[in-house]
Amino acid sequence: MKKVLSIVLFLMTTLCTFGQVFTDDLHVTSGAGRTTDYTQKEVELERKGGSRYKVTFKKLAPMEYKTFGDFEIDNVMSTFDAETGVTTFATSTTEGKWVNVTSTAAIGGVTEGSKSTLTSFTATLSADKSKFVAELNFMTMGSDVSVVFGKQIDTAINTLTTADDNTYVEIYNLGGVRIQHLQRGINIVRTANGKVKKLLVK
Repeated sequence: MKKVLSIVLFLMTTLCTFGQVFTDDLHVTSGAGRTTDYTQKEVELERKGGSRYKVTFKKLAPMEYKTFGDFEIDNVMSTFDAETGVTTFATSTTEGKWVNVTSTAAIGGVTEGSKSTLTSFTATLSADKSKFVAELNFMTMGSDVSVVFGKQIDTAINTLTTADDNTYVEIYNLGGVRIQHLQRGINIVRTANGKVKKLLVK
């Protein structure tokens, strides 16, 4: 009996240290205001012991169509809410590490093992452990990159570009200077149907 309990305990401990991989939509906003949506992206949640985890964004693409590699965040701590069954994750770590970098990563000055400044990270795991939602902000190439995983982003941009007559054809900053892409903050856009409106990009 003692031997059986030891084996069960060993198996439970071993299983807890394996990573769980979640596949979901990923939304990236670069510092230049460009937004890109990706489907079927993966994030791995790996238990390192106790309430400490490592979170890895697989094949992260902080620039449109340019995958840099895997972005690891270590020393992620979890807290469990007994009422809702939801686990919340946060970290005081100030840097994330790049691994499995691609040849295009050099565009962002990224090499194997290099680090990017982490400005914020929060995540939640659903009560049934099937849904992982994460929000990440970090710096690369001197600009902010915002990443949202596992959550539908309903922004004015999505609403604006759903219909042909609502597609924006001109973009201006608050100073009235025409710009090529949406930028963080308030943009003034003219749509194909001739309407002019203010658009906030977070």
